Amino acid sequence: MSDPAFKIPSDPKYIRQASDKVLDSLKDLKLDEGVLFDVKLSLEEAIINAIKYGNNFDKELPVSISYSIGSDRIEITVQDRGKGFNHTDLPDPTSNDNILRQGGRGLFLIRNLMDEVKFNDSGNEIKMVKFLKGGEGYGRKG
Repeated sequence: MSDPAFKIPSDPKYIRQASDKVLDSLKDLKLDEGVLFDVKLSLEEAIINAIKYGNNFDKELPVSISYSIGSDRIEITVQDRGKGFNHTDLPDPTSNDNILRQGGRGLFLIRNLMDEVKFNDSGNEIKMVKFLKGGEGYGRKG
């Protein structure tokens, strides 16, 4: 299992570079396009949230990204330097009252595309897991 980590400045122009770096490391796994799409979109949404909400676009504050690739799973962690947030206290972006409001959509996508999503206690770090075929919990959302 590899365990690389890197940092990017809190600038949206680095999101694609970070995403490409992680996705390039998955090429040898010959994953289904759907799995790659889920990982890419979830990673990019997590980085956007870290830059925008966590670090408030402060280019002096880095976003840390680490990932590990196993035979049965991909784990990606994104951490910002912000004060964090209460991830259980977000409005449902699909409810009629919130459909036109900003906020919550990226996290909604991440929770629906990845198999496991966890936050640290302060809420400034998200860990996302995608199970691969044959892996424990494959296809399970949680």
